[in-house]
Amino acid sequence: MTRFIALPVGQGDAFYLETKAGSVLVDGGRAIYSFASLFRTYTERDGVDVLIATHNDADHANGILGFLKAGLQCQEVWLPGRWAQVLPLVLRPWEEVIDTLTVQVKEVTKHIENMEVFSEDSFLERYADIVGRKYDEKEPEDKRLAVGEGGWPVEIIHKLEATSQEEDEWEWPIWRIVAYHRFIEFFFVGLDTLRSPLLGEALAAARRIRQIALEAYHRGVQVRWFEWNPQNPGGGLPWLTPLNNREIAQVRIAREQRFLELLSLTVWNRESLVFWVPPNYSGGGVLFTADSDLKDVNLKALEPLDGAIVTAPHHGSCANAKVYKRISTITENVIWVRSDGRFRKRPCVEYLQAPGYRYCTLCRNPNSKKQTVIFLQRNRTWVPEPWVKPCICI
Repeated sequence: MTRFIALPVGQGDAFYLETKAGSVLVDGGRAIYSFASLFRTYTERDGVDVLIATHNDADHANGILGFLKAGLQCQEVWLPGRWAQVLPLVLRPWEEVIDTLTVQVKEVTKHIENMEVFSEDSFLERYADIVGRKYDEKEPEDKRLAVGEGGWPVEIIHKLEATSQEEDEWEWPIWRIVAYHRFIEFFFVGLDTLRSPLLGEALAAARRIRQIALEAYHRGVQVRWFEWNPQNPGGGLPWLTPLNNREIAQVRIAREQRFLELLSLTVWNRESLVFWVPPNYSGGGVLFTADSDLKDVNLKALEPLDGAIVTAPHHGSCANAKVYKRISTITENVIWVRSDGRFRKRPCVEYLQAPGYRYCTLCRNPNSKKQTVIFLQRNRTWVPEPWVKPCICI
């Protein structure tokens, strides 16, 4: 059976695709502990061939962690190359991670004034938007490590082994975190409405990378790293190809002074990993856009998009509004599938007016109910299950 399922997560993206060539789960929504049950219920499967985390937003990556924690099966997990850059830093003792990020957040003065206080993006995403621009032309060269057996550089394996013994330290209750002397120092000396949430989100982002890596390593899952490279994408599998990233055999390891900056880039929407499943494997094809604006993706190089399922980028956010025009210049016959919670500002007008068909796991209409969006392949085209309702967002 070839089928596409947009899982009804509470918030975020979680897309499952099953083909004769293989199955893939792209992202897993915000919930960690309830995701495994939801996955089993709607896919009627206990695993996938490929598990993909497109970037480090909580509403994409948390479910990936839940998938691994629950013992669901996967042959491979595909992770962003940015994660590998900061992995040795997030695998250090908890106190050192807090120390380094606290100091670096307190020193963020050059860019902090340019961050908008009122925005739908997180503080860490807004910081990434600012610092990411200086990495556009040429990044400083970091140390490179060859990927070894299992997808892990040999030099990192001892850190993965050692860190597993202190994993419970990430579960400290809040009173112990507040009691930690460097955090207290920051709280009374450097706290303001921008730096405080920036530190909290940076710690949460580090924790997600750390836990997902540990779960994958100790489960013995093969890891593949994909570095953002829209000019020269490649790697993957014949039925699951990268569009703005390239599989790498060497991972870059960041210097400590760049920890906060590179950690912020792990949540940067622009560097979300985008993948394409050609129509000869899946109905009219499937384009997994994550939170990308597709600005750097050569869509015209793809096999015909006509009749393809395209996941609405960033849940239909206005920040990605130009995507709909880019797609419509190629074809107006696409199926937009949007996964999200209910938000006042999403979806944007461009999504509502985009040519083609539209389906949401939850529409903005207050009378709508959460649904699982399921498409099956019929005569090489995508056909929704009879009970799946089209978009009624207002």
